[in-house]
Amino acid sequence: MAFLIYKKTDAGKNVRYERIQPLKLGGANGLIARHVCSLPAGQTASWKLEAAALLSLAGVAGENYGVLFDTSGRDATAACFYELTRLHGSCRETTTNLAMDFNIVLDRALDEFESESPAAFDVPRTEMTKNLGEMLSLTGGPCGGDWKWAESALQIGATVVQSRHTGPPRLNCDRGGKAAKA
Repeated sequence: MAFLIYKKTDAGKNVRYERIQPLKLGGANGLIARHVCSLPAGQTASWKLEAAALLSLAGVAGENYGVLFDTSGRDATAACFYELTRLHGSCRETTTNLAMDFNIVLDRALDEFESESPAAFDVPRTEMTKNLGEMLSLTGGPCGGDWKWAESALQIGATVVQSRHTGPPRLNCDRGGKAAKA
């Protein structure tokens, strides 16, 4: 369960995704801490960061890259990848709350011979994207902190989901805020 950089290439009717490297968002030297600490004092209360800008902070530039969140664990029975499109941040002195916008890229059961999520895969191009949102929190802000993943400040402890999916429910994904903390 991690944020990963993938290279995207045109494969005709499909898009090919190939894993490049992990992306460190949390921690004192993580990209979110670096971004928040670079903001002027009046802009830390509310900010947005597109995925391309996040990749640029990581030293990866170009249109053919994406940040994918892999929700698979060690005992996964499905491969579920969500592509990050935007981060919305809200900082207090030593906390940062994040709302993340994702497009669902891959959601399929692993066959009996696959022991882990694929390092490369193809997905069909589609005009209708399936979207979802996730709320996360870090224990760091403009006045300090250790920038570790923390429980979300949501009162009901639920994930906010927005989807344009009109088909049957997707049952393969076992995801949630705890998966992002790994």
